[in-house]
Amino acid sequence: MRRPVLIVSGMAVVTVVAGIVVAASASAGTTTYEAEATVNTLAGGAHAVDCRRCSGGSRVTGIGRKGVLTITGVLAEENGPTRLAITYTGERSSTAQISVNGAVPTAVLFPGTRGAGRPATLRVTATLRSGENTIAFGNPVGPAPDIDKLVITTDGTPPTAVPTVTASGDPGATATVPPGPAPSGSGPAPSLPPTLPTSPPPASPEPSPAGNVAIEAEVVRIVNSERVEAGCPAVTADDRLTAAARGHSADMAARAYFSHTTPDGAEFATRITDAGYRWSGAGENIAKGQGSPAEVMASWMNSNGHKANILTCAFRNIGVGVAADARGTLVWTQDFATPL
Repeated sequence: MRRPVLIVSGMAVVTVVAGIVVAASASAGTTTYEAEATVNTLAGGAHAVDCRRCSGGSRVTGIGRKGVLTITGVLAEENGPTRLAITYTGERSSTAQISVNGAVPTAVLFPGTRGAGRPATLRVTATLRSGENTIAFGNPVGPAPDIDKLVITTDGTPPTAVPTVTASGDPGATATVPPGPAPSGSGPAPSLPPTLPTSPPPASPEPSPAGNVAIEAEVVRIVNSERVEAGCPAVTADDRLTAAARGHSADMAARAYFSHTTPDGAEFATRITDAGYRWSGAGENIAKGQGSPAEVMASWMNSNGHKANILTCAFRNIGVGVAADARGTLVWTQDFATPL
């Protein structure tokens, strides 16, 4: 199988799933998609503002955290790598999670433009399908740049793809805050930890940050298959835990770390609480480098600590998140919890 490559300072690295890669060369634009066009979707606080130097006199701001811009109807003549030019603004460097047609989002760094009203252009290569495509911009853990426009670019030469390089990684550490007395079959339950602050769940939960629904659902399916075989009840996907898991995977991908604790010191239990889930016990598994749900689940099930989280019968809910970093390496998070 052939997949697109990321070109940075003369180095080529493979993008595995998401199909977004930074390109090294410019080319002439042929079709322009304004970010503020009424056919696009602006959600979670993303909105258009005036911009004197921007195309069409406007740009979309408020992207990041809950804010998402989805540019719709991006046309491609055939399947495969397509050059895009993204015009944006931002006083400082920031990261956008870019998802093509709902695929796993890729973290792309946008250098600062020395002012919110000073546009710059970043050229990327995206794997599009023949016909209409959607390209979503977000960042569940921080601000993303403002987007002015997206231009399909061509110079008569298709972007080059190269053979895939596979990557593997350790499943990562596991973290657990145990629930109360465990049902029969789950083993002895440790004593309860000090109670962390909780907040009531929102009346109508906000949409989870973008992720690959099919991949995440397959992880949940395998988890429940393992739990049923071990005599545990199936867990149910929860939007709040999914948001926490997706956000953590995206953050690890964007900021190039691998830990249950963010560089800002936020631990997994705090992230679950901040997502609005009222819990009595919780656990988290993370992994990096596995290329499929089956592969990541095999890694976790072959590790005693991760397996213990998966087969804790007292857990009732799950959230799964997967994101790709700029090299295309997949980063995985599983959050388990029991409600109060």
